[in-house]
Amino acid sequence: MSGSDRQLVTFSLHGEDYAVPIASVREIIRYTPPTATAAARGLVKGMIALRGRVLPVVDLSESLGQTPGAGDQSRILVLEVSTGELGLVVDGVHGVVLVTAEQVARVPVPVTHEGVGEEVATIDDRLVILIEPERALGPALAPPAPPEPAPPEPAPPEPAPPEPAEPPPTRRRTARAKSTTSNPARPSRARKPRQNPPGA
Repeated sequence: MSGSDRQLVTFSLHGEDYAVPIASVREIIRYTPPTATAAARGLVKGMIALRGRVLPVVDLSESLGQTPGAGDQSRILVLEVSTGELGLVVDGVHGVVLVTAEQVARVPVPVTHEGVGEEVATIDDRLVILIEPERALGPALAPPAPPEPAPPEPAPPEPAPPEPAEPPPTRRRTARAKSTTSNPARPSRARKPRQNPPGA
């Protein structure tokens, strides 16, 4: 096996063929319905107990536009990513295959889910969609982002400056009326009768 060859575990999901690197697969177990569904969020549909440890169970069905559902052949792939272990629900496991670099090609169109379907491998005239567990499933185990803080309340408006007080009205001093008693009127002099000169 050359350095560019890949060992993949292939499986089916809703009629399509998928594969993950064998280095990411820890084990394959029979399907067990997840419980503790109160902890479900996003891709995580619940938890199962696996030999004394709690394993989050992930289902890609809704991300692929399908309805989740399990049958008699359903399995759970126990995968390891940098954030921990998780179980991936699949409809059935086909086995391990070796593919060369010539069998792998990048998909020339945008994908709907990061890490799912960016590459495909041609195996026995079948197209197998490759999944990168770290990118496609790792974020499912990341702690939820803290809620954004509420915007600060607007500051109360500043009080208007007080209006300047009006000065008190000035009281004008009125001139006192001259008292008639203080300035008595001069008595009029009686005119003497005019006398005619003698010999008039």
